[in-house]
Amino acid sequence: MSPEAAAPADPHAAARLRARGLRLGFAVTGALAVEALRGADLPILAPMIALQLLALSPQPPGAKLLAMLFGAAAVSSLVAWVIASFTVSIPGAYPLGMGVLYLWCFALAMHPKTGPLGAMALTMTIVVGALSAASTEAAAGIALSLLMSILAGAATVYVAFAVFPAPPPPPAAAPVEPAEGEETPAQAAAETAGDPVVAPAFRAALATMVMLPLHMWLTADGGVAAMPVLFTCSSMLRQPGVAASLRDSLTRLAGTAAGGVAAMAANGIAQLHPQAALSVAVVATISMFFAWQLSKGPRHMQVWMPGFVTFLALYGMTLSPTLGGDDVAAVERLWQTAVGAGYTLCAVSLLAPVALRVTRRRAAASRA
Repeated sequence: MSPEAAAPADPHAAARLRARGLRLGFAVTGALAVEALRGADLPILAPMIALQLLALSPQPPGAKLLAMLFGAAAVSSLVAWVIASFTVSIPGAYPLGMGVLYLWCFALAMHPKTGPLGAMALTMTIVVGALSAASTEAAAGIALSLLMSILAGAATVYVAFAVFPAPPPPPAAAPVEPAEGEETPAQAAAETAGDPVVAPAFRAALATMVMLPLHMWLTADGGVAAMPVLFTCSSMLRQPGVAASLRDSLTRLAGTAAGGVAAMAANGIAQLHPQAALSVAVVATISMFFAWQLSKGPRHMQVWMPGFVTFLALYGMTLSPTLGGDDVAAVERLWQTAVGAGYTLCAVSLLAPVALRVTRRRAAASRA
């Protein structure tokens, strides 16, 4: 039996995981409901931020971390908008600028200590980058709405910790819950199968090489429909063992597909029975399912985190007046997301051996 499967036998660990799952489901549902009620331009942003904050840290963010998150969001948003505004007429300048920005975001996201900053920077880069590709004026015009969404996402995190606080640790030292993106020894062994662990810098470069062509292709026609695909793929690229094996890759793709199917089901129910209370209940039920899966441990998080992101991105678009509202073609968006996820897995599977080869050479050189 794996350590992860045996973990719930500890009542203290089970209580912590249960509280974490309840916080995830509560915060995501609350953030999406608040954003929908206030008619936010991008209702997907607040629940996405709440999900990332709760998944990355078992503790409520302190004032210093919150200020750093706002700084990362502001810098990445401003840089993405400047790149889109001033490099459109310069051949090759736009992909170069976005490539450097993605590299910076992934470098932050791959390092355990700066993971929350990288996740926030990636989220805002995707949002502002996709909107600026459609219209730089539109991206600048909804800046205040984006700020309100960030505040709403952070506020729901604090409310979730207040409603579902973490139980006190046992008398003995409790094991620390690993953050998303932080590899345990077992994960590292499963990912590399005896090979050296790829350094965060190489993983960031690999993720950028996969992400940038997808961004350029999806935003070439100025379509903001790129957001769900880019959100899903960036979430997959941040997971430690995305290309560990064919079996693991297929399970990650299945998790993403589950998120898409859940979004279609929620949208279908909302259209048949357009009652706000019913929609909130459906979103809460689906969110609790994904939160329950995420709370089982780091390996489950690698599979179900992209699926949760896919659900939020696809369903949240149906609530957005900016992205098309109820006229969003759910099946077409689901198909695009599935193709993007498949592309991500194939591209990483092809490029990962190169990163491993370089890592082996560096390890051999350091031992020599």
